[in-house]
Amino acid sequence: MTEPVVAMPPFAPLYGVGTESVRLRWLTVEYRTDPQAVAGLLPAPLAATADPLVGIWVAEFLGAGFHLPDGTVEQRPPYLQAGISVRCHRHGEVGAYPLTFFIEGLNHGTLGREVFGLPKKQARAVTLTEDGGEVTGRIVTANDIEIVTVRARATAPAGPLDPVPAWFGNHFALKLIPSAEGTGYDISRLVRIPFRTSEPGGAWDGTAEVTLRPSTADPVQLLPCREVVSARYGGIRLDIGFGTYLDHVDHVPVAGTPHWGSVAPAGE
Repeated sequence: MTEPVVAMPPFAPLYGVGTESVRLRWLTVEYRTDPQAVAGLLPAPLAATADPLVGIWVAEFLGAGFHLPDGTVEQRPPYLQAGISVRCHRHGEVGAYPLTFFIEGLNHGTLGREVFGLPKKQARAVTLTEDGGEVTGRIVTANDIEIVTVRARATAPAGPLDPVPAWFGNHFALKLIPSAEGTGYDISRLVRIPFRTSEPGGAWDGTAEVTLRPSTADPVQLLPCREVVSARYGGIRLDIGFGTYLDHVDHVPVAGTPHWGSVAPAGE
């Protein structure tokens, strides 16, 4: 028997809940940061690994398709998205803890945030530009702060490489639903999200420069770049299945402070 489609909002749905399959143009830059910085941002039982790695990724999603239980496939137009994750483990199982995602375009990203708890925010701009053997990724926040700039240069010929790090295979997202009564969270659970990649295109390894700029609302400066470990850019197919609920989380680490920029007083 076919499961009924779950759609949100129910009267005028923006999306149906399904698994995702998408072709990507993807850049990852991995760097080492301070161990205590990673440890202070992880909710238990997640813990830092011995090597405190941060992964910055910038990607163009080329025709994402969401496969619903009734056989319907919802297609999305191309869009750009970027994010920052830190390597961690849960009882020895290595994965990624997503700190923040940025996405261009109205309504893109709503499904991932509402279903999985992925920390997606609207950005003024996410760009991924090629210039010969160099690729530049940029994240510009809604407050018009270019908080992240990564510039990667190829140092090896392109080949059938996966630009998505192996430790991204399990993303441990923290799904939070604040209480309607203003008392904490109704839902505060870790979710394991499976990221599966296939069909690698021509990808190259290289070196990179990372620039992080301070922001109150998006405090990427808390994860200073001490050493760039790797940079890889190329094409890949990504499949994201349904998640699995894991632990309840009692303590939620909070780093930034909401900031909506300059707002003119009423009447001006």
